Amino acid sequence: MPRDVRNDIVHASWELFRTQGFRSTTVDQIIDRAGIAKGTFYHHFHGKSALLGTLSDIFDEKYRELEDGLDQDLSIVDQIKSLNVSMFTFIQDNVPVNLLRELLASQLSPRGDRSLVNQDRYYFAIHRKLVARGQEAGELTTDLSVHDIVRLYAMAERSMLYDWCLHQGAQPLVGEPNRIVAGILDQFVAAE
Repeated sequence: MPRDVRNDIVHASWELFRTQGFRSTTVDQIIDRAGIAKGTFYHHFHGKSALLGTLSDIFDEKYRELEDGLDQDLSIVDQIKSLNVSMFTFIQDNVPVNLLRELLASQLSPRGDRSLVNQDRYYFAIHRKLVARGQEAGELTTDLSVHDIVRLYAMAERSMLYDWCLHQGAQPLVGEPNRIVAGILDQFVAAE
């Protein structure tokens, strides 16, 4: 299988960002860790800041892994809630709050990366798939489109991540934030 150089760069950079911080990491360190030439780095990325959006790639890899482990005996709503708890646990345990803060800040720039709202992300694909299944099974309302439910749910998740950053990670990301996001999802449960 051919080497996925872009993926090697992404993983090398995030290892360094986690251990020494985004601002303290240099492109040369990323190049050394990835075992590539400088030209190869710049073929894939315009600079270190362009790597911030790749945290979304890391998240999407985790969503793919989590999807494989979803308990199919759970309701669709509970599967979505399970994804949220698992992902927030992963972020809390593996993503330093300062890195998530950098990513969120980068999303605000009109010239910056908009990876968190990119509808082509696997995050959106898995949630659209689950919500569509939930609507077909009668678990979720059809008063709103799949797109609208996923959009509102994603906003709720992002707001909890933003709040976690505002508090510098001092409050747990797992617990009350999951209950708040679950409460938003419960608004779309079909009336019996």
